[in-house]
Amino acid sequence: MAINYLNNVNFNRNELQDAQLIRSQVENQPNDAAVGGTPVEGQLYFNTTSDVLKIYADGAWVEVGGGVISIALNDGTYIDVNSTGTAANPVFAPDLSAVDGTAVAATRFLSKDNTWDVPAFPTPPTVNNGTLTMTTSTGLDGGATFTANQSSNSSFAVTLDLNELPVGGTLIATDQLIALNGTTESRQLISNIPLSIFNNDVPFLTSGDLPTVSNATITLSAGIGLDTGGAFTLNQAANETITFDLAPAGAGAGIYGSTSDSIKVDTIAVDQYGRVTAVTTGATGQVNSVGTNTSGTIAIEGTVINPKVSTRTAAVVNNGTALATGDQIYDFVTAQIANVPSGLSFEGNWDASTDTPSLAGTTPANGVFYIVSVAGSTSLSGITDWKVGDWAVYVSDGAGTDAWQKVDNTSTLSGSGVAGQVSFWTGTANIAGDAGLTYDSTFNNFTVGNKIVAGGVIAALDGNSTDWNTSYANMITGFSDSGSGTITLTLTQQDGGTLSTSFANPQGTMSSWTIKEGNGTESTSVDNGDVLTIAQGAGIESELTSTVSGGTITITNTDRGSSQNIFKNVASSSGTAVADNNNDTLTVVGAGGISTAVSGDTLTITSSNGTNSDFTATDTIAIGSLSGTVTHNFGTKNTIVQTIDQNGDTVFCDITRTTSTCVATISAAQTAGTGGIITILVQKIG
Repeated sequence: MAINYLNNVNFNRNELQDAQLIRSQVENQPNDAAVGGTPVEGQLYFNTTSDVLKIYADGAWVEVGGGVISIALNDGTYIDVNSTGTAANPVFAPDLSAVDGTAVAATRFLSKDNTWDVPAFPTPPTVNNGTLTMTTSTGLDGGATFTANQSSNSSFAVTLDLNELPVGGTLIATDQLIALNGTTESRQLISNIPLSIFNNDVPFLTSGDLPTVSNATITLSAGIGLDTGGAFTLNQAANETITFDLAPAGAGAGIYGSTSDSIKVDTIAVDQYGRVTAVTTGATGQVNSVGTNTSGTIAIEGTVINPKVSTRTAAVVNNGTALATGDQIYDFVTAQIANVPSGLSFEGNWDASTDTPSLAGTTPANGVFYIVSVAGSTSLSGITDWKVGDWAVYVSDGAGTDAWQKVDNTSTLSGSGVAGQVSFWTGTANIAGDAGLTYDSTFNNFTVGNKIVAGGVIAALDGNSTDWNTSYANMITGFSDSGSGTITLTLTQQDGGTLSTSFANPQGTMSSWTIKEGNGTESTSVDNGDVLTIAQGAGIESELTSTVSGGTITITNTDRGSSQNIFKNVASSSGTAVADNNNDTLTVVGAGGISTAVSGDTLTITSSNGTNSDFTATDTIAIGSLSGTVTHNFGTKNTIVQTIDQNGDTVFCDITRTTSTCVATISAAQTAGTGGIITILVQKIG
């Protein structure tokens, strides 16, 4: 954006360097009349017709320099002028008058006696231009390459890169850290760094902050149907394992029933905990009759009492259910072989993954075949399952259908297993293992990660799935009590059944009780009929709510500042104020023209250095005016004055300052087309 100078620019006899004289007061025009407007004294323009620079002086355009009036040239001691041309347009071709005294065409110089001499030049040195390479080692980055005879300067920047240093190791007291101490880089022993320089919001614990550690004994006793149990202390140092076992009951361990063909299990008795308590056996029945069957592979003939079982045979057919004799199988295989075209022609190996050589979409001669060397899924006549060793045969005669056929020569299972995992089929020819199905051969344990889904009864050493379902249905899912004089305890089972027992209340009378302080050092005894008063300490409120059957005492902490997320430290450039108690006070002190005041919960910080009008002022130079005055109460000449036009562009005016005014003047009045009103902006400094 151009800068508008609306007043004279005084360089005080200094140079205007690297300036380009264009536009405004310096223009390129073909003649004086083309400049236009009203010229002013000192205005410049370049005449593009005569290629001369002109200046407006004394009411006329004058060529800068005025042109050459006359020139007089004389021959010098060793120079001939050799003037040619006309008087108006002379041409000078000066030549040396010295005489070359020899016919040798060698490099020469003109000597003092006006003769040519042969100079004696020293042999120049050989200039090499090898390449120099600067590199950095571990912990530093940067580098540069430059030649020994390069024409320009080169810079070599080296930066610190700590990421290249090895990670790990154990810090010890003699290790050192690199730090920036002010503007000086230094290294310091870790052991010399005081903890006080770290801004740690977490204070150190003192003996008064430590909780009281109790060591009461917790005893777990076995209930109905359970054995063993155990005890542990709240502050014990070693781990403790407490085991509960089912109490021996019912039928006990052993094998029930009989392996005899004439014995069967009639009934199995189970108690309320799902345990077997009795097993009864009885005699088995027998097969009284056998029905006839003439379908499938088995035929039953004869009488009901004396049935005859024989196999049914038939010729081999697709999806047939009857067995085939050897002759029938032979006849079938012979017939199929007859359908295989003769004249097989082996053409080589085939990559079924990349279709190399390309077979897809081709129609070769009958009997052409390839052996698969790389398994793949390239489609040949719709066949995509190719394994290594399979034959790809093109069949167009006999039983063929002008298509590729596969001779399956493989029975490959793909996949891999994992030690201890049970393998399973993931496809027609793929197996894999799963972490959810594992087998421990040491203990013969089979583990299923989720659930076992079975269509029938699952048998095991100790009962079957029916027994397990009964145990699940009797599983305790809830516990409740009811009553006041008589207390009834009720256990709710998974299937909705209940178990209950009752006892009279109270079971005993408490004549007195002891109340101890939290530290256990002081205690008092409260007898029946005594009044226990809950006193309200500092920051504590208590509230008693009475009901017909009793009451509730609610104790509330009203001063919870220590449990909230609050700022306990206030950092500044000169140090940190640390809150060291729950009632500490941060004092804000005004200084340097700043004052503070507190009203209720409001802290007000006020600057005493005055309002905006005490530091800034403004006025204008109106359209058609040559000056404008800004009146202020700064009481100093230390001001910054900026002048801008209505377009927001900076204009340069002549500024005169006093302790109460700033006057801006211009040499020619502004018009609406040249920026209009000029705004004067004044700011007090200091």
